[in-house]
Amino acid sequence: MTKDVILSICGFQYETGGDEPVEVITGADYYYKNGRHYILYDEMIPESGSEVKNIIKIGRGRVDVIRRGPQSTHMVFEPDKKNMTYYTTPYGNMMIGINTTNIDCREDEMNIEAKIQYALDINESHVSDCEITVNITSKEDKSFRLLGKN
Repeated sequence: MTKDVILSICGFQYETGGDEPVEVITGADYYYKNGRHYILYDEMIPESGSEVKNIIKIGRGRVDVIRRGPQSTHMVFEPDKKNMTYYTTPYGNMMIGINTTNIDCREDEMNIEAKIQYALDINESHVSDCEITVNITSKEDKSFRLLGKN
């Protein structure tokens, strides 16, 4: 895997009434250290123009998503374990619970894919069952294509 990668994050919430996934595609930096994959990228909040710094760490049986900025959190996904964290927004804090049911990671020389299934609680109330797919692809992968709607 190269340092320069294309990151795709596709999320889906099953119980919110929406049937369209939310997807973010951006350039990112990648490195591997102490048995973990690190993906670093910046994100702009459209409403405020503020920047959020993001880190995704993928290791054996665990995925961390760290956001630093006006919207901050450190979410930990571990199968069969419920992790609690605060989600900080400009409007206040929310306690969120992440009960991960499954993590499936696959990797080769040019691509890493992690699928995470979890239940989301906000302030101790179940909100939805969710699925996130994180795909990291080397910019040198000649087979990379963006798929459009037909």
